[in-house]
Amino acid sequence: MKKLVSLILIVLLTLMLVVGCGAPKADAPAADAPAADEADAPAEATFPDVEYRQVGSNANVKIVEQLPEEELRFVFLGFQNNPFWNLVQEGVIAATDYLSNFNVTVDNVLLGETLDAKTVNAGIEAAIAQGYDGIVVTPFAPGTETYIDKAVDAGIPVVTLYGESDKPSKRFLFSGQDTYAAGVTAGEMAAAEIDAGSEYAIITGQFVVVPHENRSQGFQEAMDAAGMVNVGVYEAMDSADKTYGYAKDIITANPNIKVIYMTAGGPFGAAKAVEEMGRTGDIIVMGYDEVAENLEYVRAGQMTVIGQNPAGVSFDGFMYLYNKVVAGQDPESDFVPAYSPIITKDTVDELFPE
Repeated sequence: MKKLVSLILIVLLTLMLVVGCGAPKADAPAADAPAADEADAPAEATFPDVEYRQVGSNANVKIVEQLPEEELRFVFLGFQNNPFWNLVQEGVIAATDYLSNFNVTVDNVLLGETLDAKTVNAGIEAAIAQGYDGIVVTPFAPGTETYIDKAVDAGIPVVTLYGESDKPSKRFLFSGQDTYAAGVTAGEMAAAEIDAGSEYAIITGQFVVVPHENRSQGFQEAMDAAGMVNVGVYEAMDSADKTYGYAKDIITANPNIKVIYMTAGGPFGAAKAVEEMGRTGDIIVMGYDEVAENLEYVRAGQMTVIGQNPAGVSFDGFMYLYNKVVAGQDPESDFVPAYSPIITKDTVDELFPE
């Protein structure tokens, strides 16, 4: 009897296994369901529709409509020693905000007040060590090109802004003003307003800064070619207070002076000195940058300024960097000149409405 029961149980178990093997699996996909690898594939990211507002005083560069494959980290290496840098920061902050929509983080690093190679090189070396995907830097002094090359050799594209060493580097783009040409333009403008043999003086920013020296050279050559007399070149370290003091000393020592030309930051200091000494309209004051302090004296007819679109240049520098890193896209030229309007009492309100 026991053998009979055991035999029946074995037969029933066998039948259950056969039926189970023949039934469809509960988790089998339906005939029209996608394959497993298709179902698990991530959806393609949609390029964000973000409002593109103008930054600076000229049209900006557009980024490619392509997202990075992974999060990117860019860094800005700049300075802060006069109001020019406030405009630069406007562009950097706008670029930081804009690129955050496209999986890019921008670190904003200010290196101090002295625009020397040692400071810039330390900043670049730190950026290399931290493994940034791109660098935007303002390397005004000779000797920085070696560290720029070091970054590029490490696989980090570099954009230089406003001024760079007079020796070539491996950066893929420089954006800024042709400073020598800007100096020549200023010299020709000034010479056209005064008599041959008139005296002029130059107040530069820093002798070690290539763009300042280029502007000074261009201006001197244009003025000397017109028969003007240079009474001195002074270094004011981008300081409006030092520029003010030098201008007062120059006017006192050279009562026949007709032109005071500034190559860099704080030129409104000279306009203030001319105003206080009662020489408005008698002495031509020329400088650079569309900062609010300069424009105030331009509107009063005490100063002429050549702009260089600082906010737009810094913003666009990051757009060019994004295009290079994300899409391998190079600009048409490795030099993109800054928009450089000549700002006078007659043009200031049109160019920069209050």
